[in-house]
Amino acid sequence: MKNNIKKLEFPTILASSVHDMKNSLAMLLGSLADISSGCQAETCSIKNKLLRIQHEGQRVNRDLIQLLTLYKIDQSQYYLNTTEVNIYDYLEEIILEYKYLLNERGIDISLQCDTALNGFFDAELVSSVIKTIINNAYQYADDKILVSGESIDGFIKLTIADNGKGYPAHMLSEQKTRKTTSDFGTGSTGLGLYFSSQVAELHKNKHKYGYIQITNSINNSSELKGGCFSIFLP
Repeated sequence: MKNNIKKLEFPTILASSVHDMKNSLAMLLGSLADISSGCQAETCSIKNKLLRIQHEGQRVNRDLIQLLTLYKIDQSQYYLNTTEVNIYDYLEEIILEYKYLLNERGIDISLQCDTALNGFFDAELVSSVIKTIINNAYQYADDKILVSGESIDGFIKLTIADNGKGYPAHMLSEQKTRKTTSDFGTGSTGLGLYFSSQVAELHKNKHKYGYIQITNSINNSSELKGGCFSIFLP
């Protein structure tokens, strides 16, 4: 008897599975947040462990969201939700999500931006990019992270710099050739940078398209001598 069930393409199956995983993880993170909120640092010996678990869970959740977004972009199903954003308030709100966790690890995170600076972009999508890079800086910074925003040559430039060891040479060269490779020895899949570049390129204004740039701060004017990630939005 012939099977009449329609065969699904693997990307569709994968996207559906990722969506289910994301929903389940969101429920777990909600329960974990409830437990953590009732655990005071002064009296709870596992408070820091709970924060770490929350952080890792949120990181996995962002990875799943990025995979779904990349699928929608590939299928021409993602449409930008462009709004006017006050850059200072926007970046400050993102930083506040990480401040306590970073302070617990002895990392100081600061903001440098004109309070009157505004931009037009998909705030939720770009927020996912910034949070991914801050998460990476959390792993590699010595004790400082600087988040900044500025207007330059018709672009809004958002930058996350740290005082760690910087990006490895192969990542800097891959940026020039637009190649992205995985290094499972270090745990780097390249997904974050690929996602960031796709998000940037979705943003366009007249003949200008968004783009990303990674450098080691020792080669530019940043006060922090480590990795420096910037996303340029027209």
